[in-house]
Amino acid sequence: MAVGAVLGFAHPALDLFNHMQPALFFAALVAMLFCGIFVRAGAMRAMALSLAATGLVASAVVYVPEFIAGLTVRFAPAPQESTVYTLMTFNVFGRNEEPDTLASYIIGTDTDIVALQEYSPEVRRAIHTRLAEHYEHFQYCAGGQRAFVGLYSKLPFEPLIEDVCSASAINTERTARIVVRFAAPSGAPFALATTHNDWPAPVTRQVEQFNALRDALETVEGPLLLVGDFNSTPWSYALRRFVTEAGFIRHTFNLPTFPKLWYYFGDWRWTPAILPIDHVMSRGGIAVHELYRGDASGSDHLPIILRFSVGGE
Repeated sequence: MAVGAVLGFAHPALDLFNHMQPALFFAALVAMLFCGIFVRAGAMRAMALSLAATGLVASAVVYVPEFIAGLTVRFAPAPQESTVYTLMTFNVFGRNEEPDTLASYIIGTDTDIVALQEYSPEVRRAIHTRLAEHYEHFQYCAGGQRAFVGLYSKLPFEPLIEDVCSASAINTERTARIVVRFAAPSGAPFALATTHNDWPAPVTRQVEQFNALRDALETVEGPLLLVGDFNSTPWSYALRRFVTEAGFIRHTFNLPTFPKLWYYFGDWRWTPAILPIDHVMSRGGIAVHELYRGDASGSDHLPIILRFSVGGE
């Protein structure tokens, strides 16, 4: 599997293994450490060590650079002459059982813009009124499970791409995008896009969704910030290819956000986040000055909060 992941550029089926890189890397490491103890026969021990070492090296080629990048990432200092905005991107979990906690947390962070994914009708009914009291401007998309996305803002905005965002419950599209432009009175205009991609399997789905997103965003001119749940880890060739082809800079490095909840023993229970599938990207002179994970609030994802300005590099 680790060797197949390295060869993921050749076929989407192999690239699926790259979404398992943390498990592959540490499983191979544990195998290296313990197979010498538990495999007694000399020939079998040598074979086991060789297999474990091959898996570890193959996984490390993909996993380690991203891990190091997460430890060494540096953000530009906030300029005194430019307006600095705050934004939260958050997959709130369509079956969130703590809507009051969720609404209180979102409002309490007091960011200028909030982009929500998996914003199901049930969650929206529970928290929209409170959010709308705090954020004057908002937009909502409905459809399939991954098409429920929402945007709340203190700043006015205008939609840029209408055809991929329907508020109708009869919309059957599995994914949706909100793409808007902000014309802030005290700063340069910029565009914001938020999306929620579907799971990468079947194998062709991930590439098709990234291609559709790339083509849609080609028409957006000027500074653009792209945030959301991509259901794709940074080790995936599909994600890296999309970033390159669409001309983005990715600002999230080895930032695990999922899963904070997992269903086992008959209930949703806490688990440590191990997969970085929520991302922040930009192009056209948007500078990110701070980026971090927020607190758990009833979702199976952690939110990402960032501070950014327009006009930097």
